[in-house]
Amino acid sequence: MKKVLFAAGLLLYVTAVFAADPPEVSEKVLNAFKQTFYNPKEVAWYAGDNGGYEVYFKCGDITSKVWYDKEGNITTAYRYYSESSLPPVILGKIKMKYNDKTVFGVTEISNDTGVYYYVKLEDAKNWITIKADALGVLEVYEKLRKA
Repeated sequence: MKKVLFAAGLLLYVTAVFAADPPEVSEKVLNAFKQTFYNPKEVAWYAGDNGGYEVYFKCGDITSKVWYDKEGNITTAYRYYSESSLPPVILGKIKMKYNDKTVFGVTEISNDTGVYYYVKLEDAKNWITIKADALGVLEVYEKLRKA
C-alpha cells in the first residue's frame, strides 16, 4: 500500500512540476548540460534560486535532478535508481550487513561536500534508510515501522 501511495504522490508531483512553463535557459547552461549527459529523455527545465536552473531528466533507468548556477556549473545533483546501479563496494557491504532486507530504491546526492547514497531497505515490518559515503561507510539514517 505504501508503494502505491508513494508512486501516486511522485506521479502527482512530477505532473505538477512538468506543467509549469519552462524558463529561458542560458546557452552556457544548455551547452554544459549537453556536454555532461548523453541522450537525456523527458528533459524539463525550471528557474532555480539565485538565477540558476534546475533540470529533471532520465538517462536509461536513472532519473536525475540537477542544479546549475548561472555559469553552467553543477552545484548539486540527485539521482534516483535501483540497487543494480549502486557501486559494487557499497552494494556488497549493504548485502552483507542487511542480508535479510530488500533494496527498495536509491537516492544519490552529489555536491561540493562529496557523494552520498541513501539506500531505502525494507522487510516485512520496517523501512530503513542507510546512508553510505563513497568509501562504503554505512550508517542508519532513518528507521520506520510499517503500519
